[in-house]
Amino acid sequence: MEEMTAIQFLVALFMSLGGVCMFIWAALSGQFAGVENAKYRAFRTEVADHDR
Repeated sequence: MEEMTAIQFLVALFMSLGGVCMFIWAALSGQFAGVENAKYRAFRTEVADHDR
């Protein structure tokens, strides 16, 4: 039972480290810049689809 807990802990640790690495990559590569423009593009696409 203790082995299973250790394995689950290691899996959770690696998954969280992967998430942190992806966040750091996104922040450093500018993926969070211009989030307002993405919102308006999604809105215009939704309106255009609704008008069809």
